[in-house]
Amino acid sequence: MSDLTGILCHVTSEEELVFESVRARVESGDYLDERLGPPGIDTEGGGAFQYAPDGRLQRMYWRGTPEYSEAHAAGLLELLPPLTPASEDEVKEFEAHLGRPLPSLLRRCYLELGDGGFGPAYGLEPLRPILRVLREEHPGWPEAWHPMAKVLLPTCNWGCGITSYVDVSDPANRMWAIDPNPAPQDDFEVSLFPQHFGLTEWLRRWIDGTLHQPWLLQDPKTGDWRGATDAETGAVLEEQY
Repeated sequence: MSDLTGILCHVTSEEELVFESVRARVESGDYLDERLGPPGIDTEGGGAFQYAPDGRLQRMYWRGTPEYSEAHAAGLLELLPPLTPASEDEVKEFEAHLGRPLPSLLRRCYLELGDGGFGPAYGLEPLRPILRVLREEHPGWPEAWHPMAKVLLPTCNWGCGITSYVDVSDPANRMWAIDPNPAPQDDFEVSLFPQHFGLTEWLRRWIDGTLHQPWLLQDPKTGDWRGATDAETGAVLEEQY
């Protein structure tokens, strides 16, 4: 076996393992990071809530917090409904506009698991909304970002304007992110930054519970704007919890 064949086999097997892990989570009804507790239970104290159809409050839990872990262990989280996958025609229409195939792992997720609605943060974006964004070439993007407009697919929204993207022109399908919140107004372009892993690891981290919201920061030594490292993100989380 050549070195290249060995590398390809490793990539394929890693993708397969990640896909099957994502499949298992989707089929279990535990496929989003934000989950609701039962109406009228654990409604005291601070936090985020929404009203159930009967008017009672339901607490919202976020994966990765101690409250989520406790509620999950106690069986308090409502199972999410089954998802409807995208059709082969929808995927082919999307790829025709894109001018290239979707990353193989992402393609399987859409065709076999669901047309978005599962995964990190608020879940993978459905194909048709992504297609609208691509057709408009990411409306509102600064001119400096235009070369990336046709190869960065929005994968999920984290809230507060923070979005994850996958670079479909990169053989490793490298992940990118936008975090506009700390970016200076006179240098907004710095809010788009690459991350140090690809799509497969991005989903693996989600399954493992080690994927965190992208975070833009200014390097304390160089003054350059960049994405936070795992260590920097971990230090902030330790302070919070």
